[in-house]
Amino acid sequence: MDKQSLIDAIARSGGKQHALDEADTLWAKLDCLQQTGRYGLLLSQLAKANDKSNFLALVLEVNFAYQFELQGLELTYEVKQDAQEKSSIDFLRTTSDGDSVYFELRLLQQAQPIADSISAQLQKCKMYRVFMDGQDEQGEIVRIQHTILSKVQDEKGNPTKFFPFAANAVNIVVVDATASVLGAIDIHDCMLATHGDPSVKDVYRRQVFGLFQEDKPEYPQYIHEQAAKYAYIRSMLHGVLFLFKKRGTGILAYQLEQYLIWNPALVDAASPRRIFADIASAIPVRST
Repeated sequence: MDKQSLIDAIARSGGKQHALDEADTLWAKLDCLQQTGRYGLLLSQLAKANDKSNFLALVLEVNFAYQFELQGLELTYEVKQDAQEKSSIDFLRTTSDGDSVYFELRLLQQAQPIADSISAQLQKCKMYRVFMDGQDEQGEIVRIQHTILSKVQDEKGNPTKFFPFAANAVNIVVVDATASVLGAIDIHDCMLATHGDPSVKDVYRRQVFGLFQEDKPEYPQYIHEQAAKYAYIRSMLHGVLFLFKKRGTGILAYQLEQYLIWNPALVDAASPRRIFADIASAIPVRST
């Protein structure tokens, strides 16, 4: 892949002048990945991109991988945990301690009704205003949960990613949540999505049952049914890495920050600390 291929892909995918202005900076990241010899498939997919959503998802993978490689932390792209399965995981990071950390990425874009409302307002008066109440915020948290679930199992609950065959596997779904909750998503929202209402103070609660939350006998029947839907993800997913584009960085060539939320049912006292340290050296914790 060369720089002109990148420029062509940006244009085909609907990128305007602001995006094209970042071609040089993004190309420097791509060239860094290209020099490793481990990202040929990613670069090939990016060069062929002609759809905005697909292009932005691939750009997320580029920025994610670059921050690891910049720190000398090698990733392997598109790996299978089980040779018998068709699906692959986006990235594998083998740490110096022997942990096999699998990352499956997903870009969560602005909800379509909100995006349509903003677009219509901008066409009329070059300004927009959107307000979310508690129920709207609950809906956004549920949308995040569904996004995470969709990376692990299908609508019927059948596993599609992460299988119990990989030795020393640590399974992490990675979600770029920058645009969630009108761009105001915070650590409380991330805790709600994963650990539910009991994990936050009353003021932040939104009647949410978390993906990693334990079911209890005293909970109502609808919560038991919800917990049953999350049974596989609680048994196989070690954590969720919430990504955020650092404020003031680019549209395509940006820096990422993170919150990493663990599943207490699957992690011991030691492994979260050493794995977190490895990840945080590439992607720092989100600044407040």
